[in-house]
Amino acid sequence: MPNSWTLLRLNAQNQNKYVEHVQENIPDVELYFPRYEKITRPHGMRQPIVVKRPVYPGYIFAKLDINGESVHMLISTPVRARYVKFGQNIPTIPDRVIWDLQRLEGLKVLVREVQVNPFQPGRKVRIHTPVYDIQAMIISLLHGKRALVDTTLGRMSVHLHQMTLL
Repeated sequence: MPNSWTLLRLNAQNQNKYVEHVQENIPDVELYFPRYEKITRPHGMRQPIVVKRPVYPGYIFAKLDINGESVHMLISTPVRARYVKFGQNIPTIPDRVIWDLQRLEGLKVLVREVQVNPFQPGRKVRIHTPVYDIQAMIISLLHGKRALVDTTLGRMSVHLHQMTLL
């Protein structure tokens, strides 16, 4: 049987380590896991950076001969990995599915992150002041960085960074 794509499941934290091990020790197996670019700002850094994250953490596609010895070698690595099975058979994935994933990944449309502002009208918040905290409800957002809130002291405009959700 010619090489076919299968799906492996493993611990998402060991995904890169697994790929490195397989590429060094089992070169006749092709591995693929789709990734997307995520903009993040790590703690202590001023500027955001772009990191590549897996679309399906903990899952890797492998192209191999299903009847060959590579089948056993892929799950006999220092990093524990298992085939995703339905019954006793290892299912194969059509090449066109992988090609479509690779095409969408190349176009950067496989995953789109959407930033959601949790501070919406009607949400209860706690406003942090130097003296004490005040409970309030958001009435409306003002220019993206401030909100009009209703408190027991009356209505006021507050910076979003001074608030936490209740």
